[in-house]
This record gives sequence, structure tokens and C-alpha cells, in this order.
Amino acid sequence: MAENSFDFEENNEERFDIRKVFQLYLRFWYWFIISIFFSLGGAYIYLRYTTPIYSISSVLLIKDEKKGIGGNDMLKELEMFSGNKIVENELEVLKSRTLIEKVVDDLNLTVAYYQKGEVRPYDEIFRNSPIWVQHGNLNEIAYKEPVFIKIVNKQKFELQTNSGDVLGVFAYSQNIRSQYGAFRVFLNDSLYRKDNDLIRIKFFEKNALVEQYQKDIKVELLNQKSTVIKLTLESALQRKGKAILSKLLEAYTFNALADKNMEATATLKFIDQRLGLITGELGDVEKDVETYKSSQGITDLSVEGNLFLEKVKENDTKLNEVDIQLKVLDGVENYLKSSQSGAAPATLMVNDPVLIGLLSKLNELEIQREKYVKTMQPDNPILATINTQIANTKSAIRESISNQKQGLQVTRNSLKNLNRTFESSIRTIPRKEREFVNIKRQQGIKESLFLMLLQKKEETAISYASTVTDSRIVDEPYSNPLPIKPKRTIIYLIALILGLVLPISIVNLKETFNDTIQSRKEIEDATGISVFGEIGKKPKEMKDNIVDMKSTGFLAEQFRTLRTNLQYAAGGVNIDGRGKAILLTSSIGGEGKSFVSINLTSSIALLDKKVVVLELDLRKPKVSEYLGVSREVGISNYLIGQAKLEDIIKQSSLNPNMFVLPSGPIPPNPSELLSNGRMAVLIEELRKQFDYVVLDTPPVALVTDSTILGQYVDAVFYLMRYEHTPKSYLKVLRDLKDKNKFKSLNIIFNGIDYKNSKEYGYGYGYGYGYGYGYSYGEEVKKKGFFSRLFK
Repeated sequence: MAENSFDFEENNEERFDIRKVFQLYLRFWYWFIISIFFSLGGAYIYLRYTTPIYSISSVLLIKDEKKGIGGNDMLKELEMFSGNKIVENELEVLKSRTLIEKVVDDLNLTVAYYQKGEVRPYDEIFRNSPIWVQHGNLNEIAYKEPVFIKIVNKQKFELQTNSGDVLGVFAYSQNIRSQYGAFRVFLNDSLYRKDNDLIRIKFFEKNALVEQYQKDIKVELLNQKSTVIKLTLESALQRKGKAILSKLLEAYTFNALADKNMEATATLKFIDQRLGLITGELGDVEKDVETYKSSQGITDLSVEGNLFLEKVKENDTKLNEVDIQLKVLDGVENYLKSSQSGAAPATLMVNDPVLIGLLSKLNELEIQREKYVKTMQPDNPILATINTQIANTKSAIRESISNQKQGLQVTRNSLKNLNRTFESSIRTIPRKEREFVNIKRQQGIKESLFLMLLQKKEETAISYASTVTDSRIVDEPYSNPLPIKPKRTIIYLIALILGLVLPISIVNLKETFNDTIQSRKEIEDATGISVFGEIGKKPKEMKDNIVDMKSTGFLAEQFRTLRTNLQYAAGGVNIDGRGKAILLTSSIGGEGKSFVSINLTSSIALLDKKVVVLELDLRKPKVSEYLGVSREVGISNYLIGQAKLEDIIKQSSLNPNMFVLPSGPIPPNPSELLSNGRMAVLIEELRKQFDYVVLDTPPVALVTDSTILGQYVDAVFYLMRYEHTPKSYLKVLRDLKDKNKFKSLNIIFNGIDYKNSKEYGYGYGYGYGYGYGYSYGEEVKKKGFFSRLFK
């Protein structure tokens, strides 16, 4: 059996048709409605049961002189121990573990309280719980499972597990030891609501909670050129988030003030120690003066003695100042020799501006190192740089102290030499007066030193009292009334998009895997041949393949239309007395050639035209089966010379003008049999006896039988079936047209489902039928509204 060998090529020249796409999706409009309904419903349920998250923010201003933001000038004059802040460092300090731990401890955040909600099972409550819990050491299970407290009354409560088991009834403030660990429960009388109120308690491990808040609290500069810092925290409870940020700012301010007051405290301590010593010495000297005057009977000094006394007193004051400076330098030197860290020594008693500058710089570096130690690892390069700067500054201070001590020592020796000169002169004064002058001189020295220390102490105390923080809260913690997540608009928009995308994807997937012909437009665009006629889908109630041509049904009307146009395809009216021969073929099997052949022949016979149908699909004959005609003797017998025409022609029971030539026994070589020349004789003889000769042939894309028979007919009708014929076979039809294999090549589009076709749109078949008085059945059954809607 010879096979037809056409070249198959995909048609890639299809153009985008918006109307076609719209009709494709319109067929499944109810899918879109159902999908959107469920997606929006799912979004509503998600939003209803999802806990909303709010954003809590606060704005802080850091006074950084490097960026042009300093403090009040009047306060600066009073504040002797000020330090400069670097705003980048403060970003890390605000998130330091020390501050977060203080916030967690002060707010007792390791315990969370929940009560039954109206929508969600439990909602967290903060500072509004009728009870509060103070815990000690907890077991691991306490951090994994919640504890339930059922308030029995104002005297007792019931402890329950997560599974509902009762662990016992306890009194408030009683020490409880259970499988969860040790804790106590207290009652807030002012927040007590009712008996049998159930509170859910959740414990959090402190270190894990601190780390979590370090990640959750965002600290950022609002502008790189400014020193304004914004703190942000996301929380399900606005009140709780505000409390956390407020407590964090409070702890930060307290620590900043503590750092600034550290140097003033050290200076006050040094002055108090010196005042204690001087006060004792001054008291002893005054007693000595009183005792000496009473014992020696001295009431006044001579003029000469007073003159020497004033000079010695003035010189001794300078000598004491030098001694104090040396002791201050010794104190600074001892600090540098020690390994202690912290604030640098006091600079109040230092007179040298260079040394004061170095000590101030050392003080700033020490404070920075303390902050970095809290927020950085020991091997951090920034911390190493600070340590190097501290070491270099200390070295410079040592060198400055050495130089100053040498200078002060020279001054001290000079003053002592001067004192020796004055003492030599005083020796000339009478002994009693000289002794009194010495005692009086010591009294004057102690008094001047005492007054100086009192003055410095008062100045330090004023500076300590006027110390203010180097930061200012611009905006107290505030919260946006709308949650930042989930965003209702976006969720609904996503749901709507999903509701549209899902059915579109399903339809596109369905169309992608569907490679069959869906519309007449596909046929016409691919082949350039107009569809000659259309045949609708056979209704389910039609049991056989015979259409009642006398009815007013839709299929019957379509065959009448096809019959009316047949004469134009077959070359017009017969003028030579010969009948018209037409051939029906297709691409593959199952496209309805036999169905169309029989019913078209039956329709022609109703016009009192003699018509015969030839069952030429010698491999799979169907016509004789549909018409109930025996094919024991038929065309195959005629072609091999075993039968005559009158032996094989049979009249149909459908109409006296309709005749059938059955195929006969299936031959082993149908193509060769059709090419032996007797087929031309048979068709020519039938043309003389009948008005129309209809040839039902096998698929042209599979075998060559139709191509062989095409030369004997006036017109060829090529059948393509809706959602059955593969699109790849459109190339076969186009090739037949381009090579002129058949004359008068026409296409019949068969089996169209007008109700669901993407080309004709929903309801086309019924609309067409109602408009012209036709229907698939003899009578259209009335349907309910919902049945018609979902149909």
C-alpha cells in the first residue's frame, strides 16, 4: 500500500488577533468569576485572621560639633567636663546589648500576656493584664509551651498546662515551683475584670529576646549631612512598641549623662580629700597661734615683723601652689602608670593649656573606647586604632609632665632660697616675735590653700549640676494608625490578579496542549481557501448517523444549504446530460466523511434528483454499515471483473432516488485496484445514469486513493473536523491547493460545537437556531435560569 508523502511544516505566520483572544477567554467566563470569588475570599480570610503589624518610630537629635550642631553657649560656660560625640558611634550605642538588656529588664519583656480574641484565638495585651508574673529560674519547657492562668477570684487562681491539665490552685504572690520552673503570680486589682478569666502566659529566654530586639530595632540617619537619627520598631502592639522605644531612649540618655559626670565625680573626690587634710592642718595651726599668744603674752607684731611676715607669707603661698601643682602632676603620672581604664584624671588643678588639651583628648578617647568595648569585638580594627591613639596620647602627657615638673622644681628651689633670705632677716627680730611670725605664716598658708580648694569645689559642683545630655528627642515614639503589613490593598490586588491569572493559565495551558483546529479562521488563514460549508456537532440525542432531512432541525438546514451551494462548486447546471461527480475526503480518519456523504446524498435525493454514493474507503468502509446495506458484493468485485454494475448497485431505504455502491470485500491492494482503469469506466457509466455521483474516499493524508480518484470528479470536498483534525494537516491542504492536485477544492468544516467554540462565541448555536426557527431537536426544552447560566 503506497503512502502519501506530503511535507509537513508548521504555520508560523499567524497574527495576533485581540478579538480571537477575547473570545477564547469569554468561553470560560464562569471560571474567572469562580476564581476571583475564591481568591478574594481567601484574601479576606487571610487578612481577618492575620495579626497586623504596626511601625513605631522616634526621632533623636545628636549634638555633634563636627557637623555644626552644638549646645547652648551659656551651658557650655558652666559645663567644665563636656565631650564631643560622633553620630556614627551613637548609631551602634543605641543598639548595644547593654541598653537593650536594660529595656527588657525594666519592661519585663521576658513575659508576655495574651487573652482570648474575638477573631484570633489569642491577642497579646500589654500593661493591661489583670495579672503579672515574676519568675526566677525557668525550665526549658517553659520557653516552648505556654502557661495558662485561670483567675478563680481575687484570692486564688488556677494553673493550667497547654493541654488543659490543671496543675493546682494557688494564692496570689505565692511561690510556685512546677514543671515550668519557679515563679510568682500577682493580681492587678485596678485591672481585674471578672472571675474565670483565662490568661495565656508566654515566657521568652532573655538572651534570645535581646538579640531579637537588636535585629528588630532599626537605627538610621535621616540625612548623611545631619545628626538626626530615626529609630523604628515593628510590633503587633502599638502600645508595647512605643514603650520599648521610650525606655530605650531613656536608658540611652541616662548612660550619656553618667559618662559626662564621671570626670566631675573624680574631681570632686580629689578636692574633698585635699580639703579634709587642709582643714585638719588649718585647725591645728590656729590652735598653735592661740596657744602661743596666750602663753607668751603677745598682742601685736612690730612694723618690721609685719613687713617680713607679709613677704614670707606671699612667698610661702607661691611655694604651696607649686607643691600643689607637683602633687597634681604626680597624680596624673600615677594614673598613667596604673593599668586601670575609665575616665582620665581631673584637669581642674592643671594650669598648662597643652597638658589640659592632652588630658581632654585622653578623656574623649577613653569614653569612646568604653562605648566600643560594649558594641564591638576585641579584635575590631577600630578598637585597635583607639587603643593606639590612647597609648600615643599618654606618651605625650608623660613628656609634658616631665617638662613641667622640671620647671616647677626650679621654681620651688628658687622660692626656698628666697625664704632662706627672709628667714635670715627675721632672725634679727626678737625671738618671741620671730616664733609668732613662723606660726602666723603657717596659718596664712593653710587659709589661702583652704579658700582656693573651696572655690574649686564650688565651681565643680556648679558644673556637675549644670551637666546636660548631648542629645534631644525631636519626636516621641509614635505609630502610624494603619498597619504596614499585611497591606490590605496589595493583598486584595494580588488576590484579584491571581483570580485572573489562574484561569488564564489554565485556558492557555489547555490551548497549548490542544493542537487541533478550533475555528474556520484558522483554516482560511493557513490555506487561503474559504470554507465552503459548515456542519454542526451531532446532538447527543441523535442515536444514528442519519439526519431527518424533512425536519426543521439545525443539521438538516445546514445540509440543505450545502446542497444549494453544491452546483456552484461542481461547475453549474448539467448541459451535456452527464451527472456531476463529487469526491469527499479528509486528512485523517474520524472526520465524518461517511456521515456527510450519506446525509448530503439524502438531501439531494429530496429534490427528485437521482444520486448514488460510492463506498470507496476500501480499507474501513462505513457507508454500507450506516445504511444497513450488505457489502458481500461491491466495488472491489467490479474492479477485478467479478461483477457488473447492475450486480452491485443497490437502492437505499431512505429515498427511492438514492442508491449505494458498497465497497465489497476488503482487497489486499486498494490503491493498485483503483488504478487499473476500470474505476474511470465505472464513474463515467454512473454519470450517464445519475444526476450526482458522490465518492466517499479514505483520508488523503494517509493514502493515495483520493488523489487517484480526484481526476475523475468535478469537485472535491475536503472535510476538517472541529477539535479533531490536527493543525499540522493544514499544510497538506495548502499543498494540495498549491500543486492543483484537485480541481474545485472546497472545505467543509464538520462537527462544530457552536456553544463552546472560541470563534462563534457562547450560545451561537442556540441563537442561530432560535433566530431561524431551528434547533438541534424537534423541540427545545425549557431550562431554569441557573441551568442556562452555568450552561
